[in-house]
Amino acid sequence: MPGPATDAGKIPFCDAKEEIRAGLESSEGGGGPERPGARGQRQNIVWRNVVLMSLLHLGAVYSLVLIPKAKPLTLLWAYFCFLLAALGVTAGAHRLWSHRSYRAKLPLRIFLAVANSMAFQNDIFEWSRDHRAHHKYSETDADPHNARRGFFFSHIGWLFVRKHRDVIEKGRKLDVTDLLADPVVRIQRNTQHIQKQGRALNQEAACEMLREWHQGHILKVTLPGLYILALLHTHCNHSEKCCLMLRALSVSLEVF
Repeated sequence: MPGPATDAGKIPFCDAKEEIRAGLESSEGGGGPERPGARGQRQNIVWRNVVLMSLLHLGAVYSLVLIPKAKPLTLLWAYFCFLLAALGVTAGAHRLWSHRSYRAKLPLRIFLAVANSMAFQNDIFEWSRDHRAHHKYSETDADPHNARRGFFFSHIGWLFVRKHRDVIEKGRKLDVTDLLADPVVRIQRNTQHIQKQGRALNQEAACEMLREWHQGHILKVTLPGLYILALLHTHCNHSEKCCLMLRALSVSLEVF
């Protein structure tokens, strides 16, 4: 990655909550390969995430009942939003900002940042930093979704618990100067709270417009379903089974 290595003690944008998490998990030991007894250690569960994710998935299941009642234009709009959100994660946070697989000019970076904000998968800086840690420290305690802690943890469970202290400590040592130098990443990072409120307002506005088709209520309920599809699309980068499942659903993701 371009630029000098970031100071190991502290880097800009390091979330204060993550520092607290590191302290809370100090009893979990140091870096390196996971110890045999690591799975038996106490997990610091984030109950807020557990509740919100549970409600989100219940909403997605409920949307399956209402989808047959939706008009084609509503379904088309939902699919369009899904594609944008998935593109923001795969082509944006993953390929562009995490791996630097290609170069993008300002207009494209702005578009991908907006699309990424629709996916509800944290901001670009945090996503990219954690993904770089995942590749650099794969299958160790410094890997945010360490597969050695089980299939459920590596796919979903890591979102329900506090980060291991090694994820915080080793993550601070990664070279993220290229991310910090990108004004698009900085602005998106610093306006997360505003974006969350804006997404809620935009959802309400879209529902009001769709009521002219007498199907506005459908979009509200299918949004959780869109989120689940976006998550599955993201996991496609790591799980062949998910790719096969999505192909079976005739959802073409090859363009990403």
